[in-house]
Amino acid sequence: MNRPLIILAACVLAACAGGARNAPPAAVYDFGPPVERLAEGSPWSSVALEIRAPYWFDSLGIEYRLLYENPLKLRSYAGSRWAGAPGLLLSQRLRQQLGLVPVTGQTAVSCVLRLELHEFSQLFDTPQRSRAMLQGNATLLDARHRIVAERWVASEQPAATDDARGGVTALVAASEELGRQLATWLNDLEKAGRLRLCRPTAG
Repeated sequence: MNRPLIILAACVLAACAGGARNAPPAAVYDFGPPVERLAEGSPWSSVALEIRAPYWFDSLGIEYRLLYENPLKLRSYAGSRWAGAPGLLLSQRLRQQLGLVPVTGQTAVSCVLRLELHEFSQLFDTPQRSRAMLQGNATLLDARHRIVAERWVASEQPAATDDARGGVTALVAASEELGRQLATWLNDLEKAGRLRLCRPTAG
């Protein structure tokens, strides 16, 4: 390679490196400050929450779909990301709302509330109109992993803006609405006597 080409290549590399250094930092989002518990006391303190999600939910990308163009294509915003995997952030918010505990080997629980996520994204019906969609299947299992009750859950909230910030705000609102749905469901199961095996035991 002759000298002019070497100089040109060095300039191109320097420009690329400078551009990378000058790129704005990614906008990082979580679910915000902790929220108040929906029920007084700890009515479900012996119920653990387990969230299962497809492997691609481990990504930190904030995902959306253009339903008007190709609903099968999952896209991620450039320059914006979650602070943690969406499943973990959702689990934290639902445990705050419901007073549930995480599933761990050291936690003694009577029942497990398992949420299998199928959709957690921003859906664009048109370029200017979008909504957050959270869908999944909720199953309550007893200590022997037998099904006590199960139901399909879905929560949808409109996005105020057609960008990552609007999508995140709507997804957080949809998550909190899901928490209220689950609280109502657990209350109904309690009234029907189906949570008797999930009550805390002494000692």
